[in-house]
Amino acid sequence: MKNIWLYLVLIIISGCNAAGSNSNSNLVLADNTCPEKPSSTLDPKNVKAISLNTSGITKESGQLNGGKSLGYTFEAKSGDKLSYKTKNDICIWIFTQDLTLLSNTDLPKSGKYIIQVAAPKGSTSFDLEISLGTVQASPNLVSPSPQTTSSTPVNLPPSNTSSSGLTQEQATQLISNWLNSKSRIFSPPFDRQLVANYTTGPLYADITKPGGSIDWLNNNNSRYDYRNSRISQVLSFDNSGSQPAIKVQIYEERTLYGPKGIDPKQSGSSTKDYIYFFSLENSSWKIYDYRVAE
Repeated sequence: MKNIWLYLVLIIISGCNAAGSNSNSNLVLADNTCPEKPSSTLDPKNVKAISLNTSGITKESGQLNGGKSLGYTFEAKSGDKLSYKTKNDICIWIFTQDLTLLSNTDLPKSGKYIIQVAAPKGSTSFDLEISLGTVQASPNLVSPSPQTTSSTPVNLPPSNTSSSGLTQEQATQLISNWLNSKSRIFSPPFDRQLVANYTTGPLYADITKPGGSIDWLNNNNSRYDYRNSRISQVLSFDNSGSQPAIKVQIYEERTLYGPKGIDPKQSGSSTKDYIYFFSLENSSWKIYDYRVAE
């Protein structure tokens, strides 16, 4: 029976037109690079059976190469809601047992489902947390680095909210406020309260921990000066799940001053794409982590 199901998966992925006109991509980071339907064939040998429930999180990881997909099958009941979280640029589709490609994570019937994972382009490794409950923020998937953004926490609005409760306008405002606060955070007086106002999780820890960003600057008699930091373009926004994400292009002019003057290697202007992740803490949205977009 297991082999029959795996070969059925192969049929689903190679014959996606049977999914119907309401099929859609369940893209974690909607950067407009994922097709509406999978374009790669899912080999049965690359499909793994996993067990999901409402009280725990299943963690999976793998390597995706161009044209290669990985799949995960699981059992669920009608009315269950699939939750997943990743920090990687990957495409995710969810299929029912009767060849229907779902447009959201609400599971309509009892039976088997499959998650197909693919890279939008090139090759990438990924970490994925999956559950039939809520996937909370996990520091195990974090690669923190020393920058961030905000000036006052963004409170959850009482109405007109999205599935996560965070709107694109709130997310961009939070990042803009954070960018405007960085000179007070990464130079004397090294305002740790601002860090607490706008960040949480691994990003907060990376900045404030012993030996972290603030400690390094203070102990090395150094400071950053940010003259111009701004969002120049919003590239995508994903407000699904408990940890929404936004992809933005940021222009920044910064100077690192040390005991010997300006450090030219860490100073200058740049325009880069970043992906920011958010988490709700005591009814306020904060930046959980961020990374440079590939």
